[in-house]
Amino acid sequence: MKVSTSLLLLASITTLVTPGPPVNGVKIVTRQMTGTFTDTRTEYLTADRLRNEWQSRMGDRSGPPMASIIQRGDHDRVFVLDLQAKEYLTYETDTNGMDLGARRRNTASSGGTLKIFIDYFDTGERKELFGHTARHILTTERRVASAGACSRDSESETNGWYIDPGILPRWRQPKKDTFGVVVASVISAGSADACMNKMDKIEVHRSGAEPGFPVKVSTTVKSEVPSHDGAPRPMASTWDSEIVELKEGPIDPELFDVPPDFRQVQNLRAWSATPPRRELTGWEWFKQQVKSLFQ
Repeated sequence: MKVSTSLLLLASITTLVTPGPPVNGVKIVTRQMTGTFTDTRTEYLTADRLRNEWQSRMGDRSGPPMASIIQRGDHDRVFVLDLQAKEYLTYETDTNGMDLGARRRNTASSGGTLKIFIDYFDTGERKELFGHTARHILTTERRVASAGACSRDSESETNGWYIDPGILPRWRQPKKDTFGVVVASVISAGSADACMNKMDKIEVHRSGAEPGFPVKVSTTVKSEVPSHDGAPRPMASTWDSEIVELKEGPIDPELFDVPPDFRQVQNLRAWSATPPRRELTGWEWFKQQVKSLFQ
């Protein structure tokens, strides 16, 4: 669902301050791939801060190095940086990631229901990854859309290794109600005309143990999408994600501030359109573009 946004210009944060001591946190470097598209993301997380750096590549072409910073508080302050152009934009969100002052789009029920069946199977295999015991878990997810639903049927299978999510700050730990939902929703798109401003009723049914924090996963999604003539055609895609570095310990607090030589702008030249506010990584932005192809 696209959300209209209004950019809030904030006061400059380039005041001179004495750097504070390092803060405890975790650094995570993740490589994600599908086809010829590769995204490498580096995250620095603390109890109330996040810095996310990425550079996406498609074949032999690569985008500029980018970063986002989230400073958590009563309202989250977000900065998105073009590290190459030394430019940034900034805005504030509420606790749900919505821009302050943005008008929420009214939605109506589609009259249909999307049932999501998720099953986690623990193979019993274990191995040490980054000093933690990882569990080998296979996940199957089946989506069944009723008549009148805007969503579409799909199936996915995930082969993954997971560790205890306690290494993450509490605010970033997976929520129990979100396991297994995100990936399949990428291709769960209906007609832009018939389903404009409509939502399906969603029922989620789970079985098996919750997996934890993913260290290495490969997900294959199968579905049908409408072709140009309206006839359904099968589609299959595979998404791979692997953590290549995980380090727990002190983090330089200056990573969570915009450098004083960066210039504030209303739009970043590196992006052809204003990016979705809630999707701050190159990988998430790319998945949104894939979804838009089938709307």
